Amino acid sequence: MKILITFLSLAFFSSDYVSHKNCQTSQRKDMGVEIIIDKVDVFEYLKETQESLEESVEGLSEEQMTFKPDAESWSVAEVVEHVVIVEGALKSMLEARFQDGETPELKEEVKMTDDQVVALITDRSGKIQTQDQFQPSGKFSKANEAVEAFNQQRETLIDWLKDSDVDMRNYVNEFPFGKIDAYQTVLFLAGHSARHTAQIEDVKSNPDFPQS
Repeated sequence: MKILITFLSLAFFSSDYVSHKNCQTSQRKDMGVEIIIDKVDVFEYLKETQESLEESVEGLSEEQMTFKPDAESWSVAEVVEHVVIVEGALKSMLEARFQDGETPELKEEVKMTDDQVVALITDRSGKIQTQDQFQPSGKFSKANEAVEAFNQQRETLIDWLKDSDVDMRNYVNEFPFGKIDAYQTVLFLAGHSARHTAQIEDVKSNPDFPQS
């Protein structure tokens, strides 16, 4: 599965734990193995992170959207484009996984809780270079265009997940940090946008950020 292998080369990790109010701890037994899950409501988290990114970008001028703090940093427009690219790749990965069929025999190898997955991806204490295929190309310069592309893709994902008659816990994906199920993969996707919304706020707080 080439898309999966490509995505595995992504690394967005660190330790800035963000607790989530929609978490609850539960227990279940699968294949005789007791699994502890800090359950995050995936659809609430998708909407929450979507609204946060939209609010962070809406109303910015073209000059603000394309401002870069330095030569090595991304602009707000580039950050949003990167999020769109990654979410498209993750959706394709999930589509391929669902098509391949369930892997319940791998569920006992899922060691991370939902809460830990969210904490992992929202941690911004370290920086790692993004692979070329996930680098932004500069296709956006206007806030409304960037937000529209992000919202359209996010809504398409949400509708597709709701229409998919699958138990996401029965589909396991492998990442560099370990195996997580499809439900957690969607949490990872949403957390990735939360991570980059924080990056957008960092850009906006730069003293040289245009006033309008």
